[in-house]
Amino acid sequence: MSSAPPLRPVVAVIPVFNAPDDLADRLVEIAAQVERIVLVDDGTHSLSESPLASSDGIDLVELDHNGGIARALNVGIRRAIAGGAASILTLDQDSALDPDYVDAALGTIEAARASGARVAFAVPAIVGGAPILRGRGANGEEIAFDPIQSGAVIPVDVIETVGGFAEALFIDAVDSDFTLRARSAGYEVVIIEGTAMGHALGDLVPITFFGRALVLGGRPRHVIYHSPFRTYYMVRNSIYLVQAHGRGNVAWHAKRWSKLGSMIVAAIILAPGRGQQVRAAQLGLRDGLQKHFGKVKPATLARIANRRRASNRA
Repeated sequence: MSSAPPLRPVVAVIPVFNAPDDLADRLVEIAAQVERIVLVDDGTHSLSESPLASSDGIDLVELDHNGGIARALNVGIRRAIAGGAASILTLDQDSALDPDYVDAALGTIEAARASGARVAFAVPAIVGGAPILRGRGANGEEIAFDPIQSGAVIPVDVIETVGGFAEALFIDAVDSDFTLRARSAGYEVVIIEGTAMGHALGDLVPITFFGRALVLGGRPRHVIYHSPFRTYYMVRNSIYLVQAHGRGNVAWHAKRWSKLGSMIVAAIILAPGRGQQVRAAQLGLRDGLQKHFGKVKPATLARIANRRRASNRA
């Protein structure tokens, strides 16, 4: 029986879109855990004049246009593999890790492999202060249900088997699609128990009724909010997931749609911009059913914002 491929070196791949001011500080923390970092600026050229562009241990790739997070991840992963990476740590630009996160991830993967599991990747137990959703694997073991890609430690041999991220999705659900493809290939997603990742899962906005903020117990109440732009992608790309991975995943899709639906309904009922949220969901549903993927068309964005003239069609 052949031994499992090595897990080191680990290279972090971080897509960047309008680099935040604290990115350099985050990279110092990440660099202590990995052999190299690949930053992929997704068409914003926000790092061209940054000292990060010439920093040791950092490769900067600047894309000529915004092609979406899936494309940025794939470009960075290819660069990392060409440089000898054995595992990839995918991260969003606003994510923050525990100091021993990568070592814990590799230990979790090794332990799972030793028990006979085929590991797709490892993810943190807590994201943005909340425990991740869990499910059951084929043998009843506890696994991550639908983890985000940020914080994933992925052995390169898995990527070579499963493929990269689906660029047609542009942003949302690229992680869900990758997870489903990995599971269909016989892999499972393992949880790095005892670890947490700082991450913003949407914006907190005040709950309003008739233009007034809701206050209960002397405290303003909030709802997790995604912009109508993101709602469009979430709905459209969730349709893609059903089209591409519907067979054998009925319970998984039902659970995911229940969570997605409750989040969208909450935004429509409780947050500002209700009309835009409704239009975004409707247009996302339309384009998903018609299999119109890729970057959202400007005319569709205008319709979501209600700027479309009657004579124009998306």
